[in-house]
Amino acid sequence: MANDGDIRIDLRGDGRVILYKRDNLKDPVWQVRVRVPNSTGYKRITTKTSDQREAERFALNYYEELYIHVKTGGSIKSKTFKQVFAEWEKHVATMGHTRKGGSWEATIERIRVYALTFFGPIRMNDIGPVQFADYWEWRKKNYNRTKPSNGTLRRERTSILPVFKYAVSKGYLTAVPDTDPPKATLERRPTFTLEEWQKIYTAARKWVTEGQTKATSRQRNLAQLYILILANTGLRVGELRGLRWGDLRTVKTEDDTRLIAEVRGKTGAREVVFQAGAQKYVERLYDRRIEELGENPPTDEVLFCHKDGTPIQSMKTGFNALLKFAGVPVERNGGSRTLYSLRHFYATMRLSNDTSPFLLARQMGTSVEMLEKFYGQTVSFFLGHRFHPSGCLSAI
Repeated sequence: MANDGDIRIDLRGDGRVILYKRDNLKDPVWQVRVRVPNSTGYKRITTKTSDQREAERFALNYYEELYIHVKTGGSIKSKTFKQVFAEWEKHVATMGHTRKGGSWEATIERIRVYALTFFGPIRMNDIGPVQFADYWEWRKKNYNRTKPSNGTLRRERTSILPVFKYAVSKGYLTAVPDTDPPKATLERRPTFTLEEWQKIYTAARKWVTEGQTKATSRQRNLAQLYILILANTGLRVGELRGLRWGDLRTVKTEDDTRLIAEVRGKTGAREVVFQAGAQKYVERLYDRRIEELGENPPTDEVLFCHKDGTPIQSMKTGFNALLKFAGVPVERNGGSRTLYSLRHFYATMRLSNDTSPFLLARQMGTSVEMLEKFYGQTVSFFLGHRFHPSGCLSAI
């Protein structure tokens, strides 16, 4: 704001374009303050010149640019993506968790690594369909370990949108920009062969043993159990991440005792039955946590947590390290194996062992139609047969 002693010139006579310079500075350059109809606030900018005529031309041209910008849907308060992201990050830190009860940490990190790198210096008002299209192409060529699929990019778009919604709420944008994210194509989901799984399972023991004297000992132990549980339940990564001790219970049958988990996933709450014998992995995890705490862990604590009890957001590093140790390639048939590949491995193995697609869909929180899309050849065989209560097959 200009002081009373400063030199001020109202170029239009209506207070919309004020040219001024500080009277107490030696050879100061002219500054300009601009207000535009149908917008709130004003913009300040330096003309970078001490010549009054040049400053006047700059100020009036700048006013016209802002006027057109606002008239076509822009905002006078526009900031760069980097500036808005910084504000939004502080904002969500006060919210505690997402609408689904999850943490913002993974979302923030995903935006920081990719979207912030690309969009950072660009004004929010200048980001639209064209810029997003460029971003998707850039993103396909820029990644840490695995090339992102179209489905991954669509989920990434979901992570980015809260920043734009925040910008709208603050008046930096008038609306969230339209964009045309890549359409997810139907892909055979990368998984593991039985031989590869046996290599991973066997190598994991040696990997954990060799790491006992290393700083990564705890991470290796947890990663091994994490992978074993995913492969024996078909859980989604996010579902296992939020699983708490209080969500577990055991049920006795005529043959054995099964562990059951109540999970909350993207399809709502459901009960997931562990494969026979898989409860030992949870028991080992529980015993390790007792050793750390000196007492039983709280029922509302997640299974996989840091020493201070906060949830571990990602096991990707440990998973990739184990694959490398086991000699199992991350890339296969043009796709990349991820932790989700263990869910697909579970589905393939269950279908190959005469599990009903209807029961499997219920267990995995999906539909028979989705199973048929991604595991079509195997599912189609079972859909052509009738399942007896005993689990045996008979031709229709």
